[in-house]
Amino acid sequence: MNMAVAFDVIFRTISLVLPFAVIFGPMAYFGWWKARRRRQIIDLHRDQGTIGPAAFFQGQPLPRHYDAVARIGTGGPAPMTLNERILKASVGVRFFVLGLAAVIGTFVFRPDLAPNGFHEAMEELPVSVSYLHWAILFFLGNGVLYIFGFEARYDRDVLIVTRMMFVRREYLWRNLDWIGDDGAYELVLKFEPGGKAKVLKHSVGIGEFKEFAQEQIRKNRTHRA
Repeated sequence: MNMAVAFDVIFRTISLVLPFAVIFGPMAYFGWWKARRRRQIIDLHRDQGTIGPAAFFQGQPLPRHYDAVARIGTGGPAPMTLNERILKASVGVRFFVLGLAAVIGTFVFRPDLAPNGFHEAMEELPVSVSYLHWAILFFLGNGVLYIFGFEARYDRDVLIVTRMMFVRREYLWRNLDWIGDDGAYELVLKFEPGGKAKVLKHSVGIGEFKEFAQEQIRKNRTHRA
């Protein structure tokens, strides 16, 4: 290969690669910077014992108007037994979930009321529409059951979380390491040992629960120092 041909190959290669580098290079750098910044924020909150993002990748927060509805009833103290506080879903989030389930369920059974393109889009999927209907209803029922079946009890020593009415786990506050916010619905508490506990954000008395949990983190780190 002579010099002219070699330069021609190099020039053609550069002319092909350069536009992609110009377009995707800044995007890749911005993605890297954003990921690095998010990791710094997560680490900062963990170091300070405050509530930050629960994970590197997580769901988006609820839209502001939906979140405002879900927060109705979350203020004030949680109901108490003799020595336990009890967190349950607020009236706002119950109303929100029931309303959402009712609307989507109506679209499934009353196609004439669904937005344009709803059923056409489902028919394009490579499965039977009737199976999709049952799958949608299953997930709607699962969401309603989760919200209405959630309960968290806590005292000064133990956190007990019940999900879906049947799944129950206990965690010791002395093992709490950090607490994060998953974006839309839950606070994630990491216990070492013990694993992760997920507590519904839109619960009655959630404000005092968060203060209590952060105080436990500070106590635990003081004792470990």
